[in-house]
Amino acid sequence: MNPLVRRLLWIAGSLVAVILVAIIAVVLYVHSAWDTPHDRPVVSLKASTDPLAVARGEYLFKYGHACWGCHSPKPDAAVPPSGGRAFDLRSVGPGFGIFYARNITPDPETGIGAWSDGEIVRALREGLSRDGTVLFPIMPIEAFHGLSDEDALAIVSYLRSLPPIRNAPSRSELSFATKALYTFGIIGPAPAITEPIVAPPRGKTVEYGRYLANYATGCMDCHTPRNLEDGSFYRDSLFAGSTIRFGEDEARPHVMAYATNITPDPETGIGKWTEEQFLEAVRAGMRPDGTVLSTHMPYGYFGLMDEEDLGAIFLYLQSIKPFRRVTEPVWYSETYRNGVGLERGKAIFEASCMLCHGEDGKGAAPTKLSLAEIAPTFTDKMLIDFVTGGNVGLRMPAFGKTLSKEQILDVVAYIRSIQHDKP
Repeated sequence: MNPLVRRLLWIAGSLVAVILVAIIAVVLYVHSAWDTPHDRPVVSLKASTDPLAVARGEYLFKYGHACWGCHSPKPDAAVPPSGGRAFDLRSVGPGFGIFYARNITPDPETGIGAWSDGEIVRALREGLSRDGTVLFPIMPIEAFHGLSDEDALAIVSYLRSLPPIRNAPSRSELSFATKALYTFGIIGPAPAITEPIVAPPRGKTVEYGRYLANYATGCMDCHTPRNLEDGSFYRDSLFAGSTIRFGEDEARPHVMAYATNITPDPETGIGKWTEEQFLEAVRAGMRPDGTVLSTHMPYGYFGLMDEEDLGAIFLYLQSIKPFRRVTEPVWYSETYRNGVGLERGKAIFEASCMLCHGEDGKGAAPTKLSLAEIAPTFTDKMLIDFVTGGNVGLRMPAFGKTLSKEQILDVVAYIRSIQHDKP
């Protein structure tokens, strides 16, 4: 063989070997270093046991941030947040992995019973677990980061008031890409909070609405686009609609939807909406055109927020910079759209009714009444008319412009099929 060729082959082989060694070194380093804890002090804070503080924490937990939506094993705020729900993000961004919501009841072994109040607040606002490891940003740290000390501690007060549930959820299964993002600091904790945070005075003002929309509720977290490579928010387009399709992490979703643009852009946002129309959307799920929002927007719970708070949020949203951006339409499963009979009725009920009425119509926090028990007191026509025409005063949306007559008949048939299955 020509000596020059031999030498070139030797050089090429050496380069390949060096590259392989480097790759192996990086892989080993990522696997060993991705969960290195951060040495950050915990600020000494003490939650109150006063009933007013507990009630404020319950308000923020159930309605403002809907924390139960991730941490309760069932889609019901009345179910203790004992964790375990899986979020399959393997098809999102670089393929983040599968994440399991943690148990945040006061159980000392499997929950947060052994955590200090300061450690819980640090986890909420800075994204560091008790051991100093970084929480994945599916937990809305960026929204909680500006939560006032008083409100953060109120949530702690509420969590402390819950019954301890012994439940150890599965460990999250992070992809190598996600571990690399952790290792090289692309995913990291929020900046340390070293000074007290005080919320603006409560009232129907733009300033208080800004606090609510950005920190004390999930508005910003859901409605702002994210960089799907690392989970960070695009801060230059706040409230311009999500880039995450809600429902995509579920095993068998019947509905998937993007959170829409709620900036005051008149064409793609809510610039033409009146306050009354905004309140009907948030409290009863009704858009101005008469169609119903996906229950990924948990209007059954937001409807229980103070009207003054919702009015403040509307004032703030109308004051921000308009951003022209259209999100993709709602996606419905084949069963939801074109199924027949009870199968389709069940799919529609689970996607559009269960959030308020509970599994099998047995009641949930927004309604509490068991639909399965009260349905026999209505005729078929009464049920059809109620589903079709709704009742905004009762926070029941009108599905007449969202579902076909056949779909409504299937939902009513499904409700009838469960009416004798009492709890």
